Amino acid sequence: MDEINRKILLMLLRDYSTSQRKIAKDLNLSPPAVNYRIDRLISEGIIKKVSLYVNPNFYGKYHGYVSFSNLNSWEGEYVLKVTCLEKLTVYEIEGSSPQQLDDTISKMKEKLGEPGMVYVPTQFPYKPSTFDVKLVSMLRENPTIDSLELAERMKVSSKTVRRHLRYLQSKGLLRLVPIVDVAKAGIVMFGIFTKSVEVARKVLSPVIFWEISDDKAGVFVSVAKDFEETKLYVDKVRKFDPDADVMIGYSYEISE
Repeated sequence: MDEINRKILLMLLRDYSTSQRKIAKDLNLSPPAVNYRIDRLISEGIIKKVSLYVNPNFYGKYHGYVSFSNLNSWEGEYVLKVTCLEKLTVYEIEGSSPQQLDDTISKMKEKLGEPGMVYVPTQFPYKPSTFDVKLVSMLRENPTIDSLELAERMKVSSKTVRRHLRYLQSKGLLRLVPIVDVAKAGIVMFGIFTKSVEVARKVLSPVIFWEISDDKAGVFVSVAKDFEETKLYVDKVRKFDPDADVMIGYSYEISE
């Protein structure tokens, strides 16, 4: 994969709803050239599909992240699952209360052993409107549905639909996520769990595409072109937080 395709892929990982016109402008390409490259990424199986990620907070629930040895697999429910090279699997789990999250982690420990990481960020469950619930339900059926078609089906203006989507996305409650074949893409996907949130945000800004953080700690998921570049970023973060945990992901999935 060339550098331009890597940049396109990073932009799509950050926000798959980014218009091809904007990508073309940012990368100094023509829109047809961007369209051709994205079509190739899909036809070659680098982008396997597009999934809708819905933050459990959207439904008034709580969520947390926990990692276990992947010698065994968790057969229970999860929101997000990342399988790592370090013989670890990271799960995002949800619960109707913080206590239910603790109960789920206890059940996972019985099956999988002691967790390597447990992170429950500070969070504020959302109270969705009936309109929001209907909107997300339609997106679950077809994550890449056009806003004009959504507007027609919901009998509102496309401006209204886009406004609601922008708001939900800005709050981290909703995002389109391309499921990438990391090996085919020839990239390194890595996550850093650190207490140096501001440092990590600044250092990783050129490569980060997903951040879950509060004022105490954070998980930063990024992509690099190779292991040498990955080590460069990891070393910069560990200069400020020597205990930062690093995980190299080779596959991930979102529960649908």
